Amino acid sequence: MATRPDFLIQKRIAQDNRYVAAADYAKKMDRIAQVSGWFEGKQKFDFHEGEKRSKTFIQNEMECCAEELKIRRRTRLRQLYEAEARQWEEELAAHGLAVQRQHY
Repeated sequence: MATRPDFLIQKRIAQDNRYVAAADYAKKMDRIAQVSGWFEGKQKFDFHEGEKRSKTFIQNEMECCAEELKIRRRTRLRQLYEAEARQWEEELAAHGLAVQRQHY
Protein backbone atom coordinates (compact mmCIF):
# COMPACT_ATOMS: atom_id res chain seq x y z
CA MET A 1 0.00 0.00 0.00
CA ALA A 2 1.23 3.31 -0.98
CA THR A 3 -0.03 6.03 1.32
CA ARG A 4 1.29 9.44 1.69
CA PRO A 5 3.49 9.85 4.72
CA ASP A 6 1.45 12.82 6.02
CA PHE A 7 -1.98 11.28 5.29
CA LEU A 8 -3.00 11.08 8.95
CA ILE A 9 -1.83 14.62 9.57
CA GLN A 10 -3.77 15.92 6.56
CA LYS A 11 -6.84 13.95 7.68
CA ARG A 12 -6.61 15.48 11.18
CA ILE A 13 -6.15 18.99 9.71
CA ALA A 14 -9.23 18.50 7.50
CA GLN A 15 -11.24 17.28 10.51
CA ASP A 16 -10.06 20.24 12.61
CA ASN A 17 -11.05 22.61 9.79
CA ARG A 18 -14.54 21.05 9.72
CA TYR A 19 -14.78 21.50 13.52
CA VAL A 20 -13.71 25.15 13.21
CA ALA A 21 -16.27 25.73 10.43
CA ALA A 22 -18.98 24.05 12.53
CA ALA A 23 -18.04 26.15 15.59
CA ASP A 24 -18.13 29.34 13.49
CA TYR A 25 -21.52 28.34 12.10
CA ALA A 26 -22.82 27.60 15.62
CA LYS A 27 -21.54 30.98 16.84
CA LYS A 28 -23.17 32.72 13.88
CA MET A 29 -26.50 30.94 14.57
CA ASP A 30 -26.25 31.87 18.25
CA ARG A 31 -25.78 35.55 17.35
CA ILE A 32 -28.75 35.38 14.98
CA ALA A 33 -30.86 33.76 17.71
CA GLN A 34 -29.86 36.49 20.19
CA VAL A 35 -30.71 39.27 17.74
CA SER A 36 -34.00 37.61 16.83
CA GLY A 37 -34.87 37.16 20.49
CA TRP A 38 -34.07 40.80 21.22
CA PHE A 39 -36.14 41.98 18.25
CA GLU A 40 -39.12 39.79 19.16
CA GLY A 41 -38.92 40.95 22.75
CA LYS A 42 -38.77 44.57 21.64
CA GLN A 43 -41.78 44.11 19.38
CA LYS A 44 -43.69 42.43 22.18
CA PHE A 45 -42.73 45.17 24.66
CA ASP A 46 -43.61 47.91 22.18
CA PHE A 47 -47.00 46.31 21.60
CA HIS A 48 -47.67 46.04 25.34
CA GLU A 49 -46.46 49.61 25.87
CA GLY A 50 -48.85 50.84 23.18
CA GLU A 51 -51.60 48.69 24.65
CA LYS A 52 -50.94 50.17 28.11
CA ARG A 53 -51.08 53.71 26.72
CA SER A 54 -54.26 52.87 24.87
CA LYS A 55 -55.87 51.42 28.00
CA THR A 56 -54.80 54.45 30.04
CA PHE A 57 -56.23 56.79 27.39
CA ILE A 58 -59.53 54.90 27.28
CA GLN A 59 -59.75 54.84 31.08
CA ASN A 60 -59.06 58.59 31.23
CA GLU A 61 -61.72 59.23 28.56
CA MET A 62 -64.26 57.13 30.47
CA GLU A 63 -63.56 59.04 33.70
CA CYS A 64 -64.00 62.37 31.90
CA CYS A 65 -67.23 61.13 30.29
CA ALA A 66 -68.56 59.98 33.65
CA GLU A 67 -67.77 63.37 35.22
CA GLU A 68 -69.43 65.23 32.34
CA LEU A 69 -72.49 62.97 32.62
CA LYS A 70 -72.73 63.74 36.36
CA ILE A 71 -72.60 67.48 35.64
CA ARG A 72 -75.30 67.20 32.97
CA ARG A 73 -77.53 65.11 35.23
CA ARG A 74 -77.16 67.58 38.11
CA THR A 75 -78.00 70.47 35.77
CA ARG A 76 -81.10 68.73 34.42
CA LEU A 77 -82.20 67.76 37.93
CA ARG A 78 -81.75 71.37 39.13
CA GLN A 79 -83.79 72.60 36.15
CA LEU A 80 -86.49 70.04 36.92
CA TYR A 81 -86.65 71.14 40.58
CA GLU A 82 -86.84 74.81 39.57
CA ALA A 83 -89.59 74.10 37.04
CA GLU A 84 -91.58 72.11 39.59
CA ALA A 85 -91.10 74.88 42.19
CA ARG A 86 -92.39 77.50 39.71
CA GLN A 87 -95.34 75.28 38.83
CA TRP A 88 -96.12 74.75 42.54
CA GLU A 89 -95.93 78.51 43.19
CA GLU A 90 -98.25 79.15 40.23
CA GLU A 91 -100.76 76.63 41.59
CA LEU A 92 -100.58 78.26 45.04
CA ALA A 93 -100.95 81.71 43.47
CA ALA A 94 -104.05 80.49 41.64
CA HIS A 95 -105.56 79.66 45.06
CA GLY A 96 -104.47 82.98 46.51
CA LEU A 97 -101.55 81.53 48.46
CA ALA A 98 -97.83 82.20 48.32
CA VAL A 99 -94.54 80.67 49.47
CA GLN A 100 -92.76 82.65 52.16
CA ARG A 101 -89.08 82.91 51.08
CA GLN A 102 -87.61 84.79 54.04
CA HIS A 103 -88.52 83.99 57.60
CA TYR A 104 -88.22 86.99 59.94
